[in-house]
Amino acid sequence: VMFFTPLVYASGYLVLIFLAICMACGLYYMAELAEEYSRLTRKILMWSIIVVSVIHVLLLIFDGFPWFATLFGLGLHGVYFLFLKDFPYVNFGSPLFIGACVGLLVNHYLWIVYFRDEYKYRVPQIMAFFVPCVWMVPFGFFVSVSLGDTVLPSATHSGGLTGRSDDMSGGKSSALKGLLSWFSSKRDHYMASSGLNPSRDFWGKDR
Repeated sequence: VMFFTPLVYASGYLVLIFLAICMACGLYYMAELAEEYSRLTRKILMWSIIVVSVIHVLLLIFDGFPWFATLFGLGLHGVYFLFLKDFPYVNFGSPLFIGACVGLLVNHYLWIVYFRDEYKYRVPQIMAFFVPCVWMVPFGFFVSVSLGDTVLPSATHSGGLTGRSDDMSGGKSSALKGLLSWFSSKRDHYMASSGLNPSRDFWGKDR
């Protein structure tokens, strides 16, 4: 038993690492698909917002979910719907985007407080609510929204993640891929300052 217990913990952490790697690969693949099929992605996000809004209404009517949290969630998904106007581009410095981020945090707080006080719901039931009704649409936007190369933090543009550039001749990249590329550039910078010269980029390709 003394050896089996640490073996169980070590195996559990290995499983978590493998799951994290698989999730990262899946996210990158989803970002590639969303970047290539932006029109289809926009339709999927639009219908996701509609379905989630209907779920909110049904939970309010049939399950007696709290009025304020439910209406706040509906309003927040209405804000998400406004992002579809310029999809796949998003202005990271706009009041709409900042308000959506703050609203997402408030939405988490409201539902966490509700489920904390409602002891009849188990963790799987709570997760079954959070995945579609709280996380799905913001996650979809995070994977699929695009940025011009000139507004990525790794570019020379001084504005960083400030919004859509007037000159999009540099191409576009999804926010997720841009974020990963930014981490890659930071890693290369620190390795170079340490006297190391990485021969491969973030994606494992030869430089």
